[in-house]
Amino acid sequence: MKDEAGKAQGGPGAWLVTAVACGALPMVVGVAALVVFLLSEAAARSIETWVEGGVAILIGGLVLFCVGLVTLGVYLLKGRRQGVPGRNLAQNSLMTLLLLLANFPVALACTWVAFDSITRVRLHLVNESTTVVEDLNITWPGGEKNIGDLGPLDRAEISFIVSSDGSVDFTARQGGESCEGRLIDYVTSNMGETDDVVFLDGCAAKVEMR
Repeated sequence: MKDEAGKAQGGPGAWLVTAVACGALPMVVGVAALVVFLLSEAAARSIETWVEGGVAILIGGLVLFCVGLVTLGVYLLKGRRQGVPGRNLAQNSLMTLLLLLANFPVALACTWVAFDSITRVRLHLVNESTTVVEDLNITWPGGEKNIGDLGPLDRAEISFIVSSDGSVDFTARQGGESCEGRLIDYVTSNMGETDDVVFLDGCAAKVEMR
């Protein structure tokens, strides 16, 4: 009985399950961490912690990839010795290998999305004045966006990536008067933030960082 239990525990199926787990776990953890990061309001205030966590996931994924290759190799050897049909052996090995390799494009995609989020400037605009903010135009280093008219209590959102050092400014018309002002004194590439921009009467704008 002990010999049979030992064979069952050390059979090729157990090694295949381990290899599959090594391929699936990093992707599940990485995608879940990315989703939490994107949905977290406090993420922008703890970038260093998230970066360290991301690096840890990448390193852990690489370790599990190597472990997965080893366990997949053991599965092949044991499968041949224990008479697993060649078709099943080849099919299981190929699908598991593809799962392991899929971690690399998934990791690259997650890294790109996270980097884009970290370096993106987001402005949440609201008009709390009693008049329409007309022809609102936002400019930043490397681009601009025309929001159009923003009526009282109307809201709009804009996000962008700056290409160089500079400021974020706006121009508009309000109550027949031309308006212009600075929303963010300094922005630079590879650095993002999220701000609430409140337009008030008299062409005034109040900016609060989230």
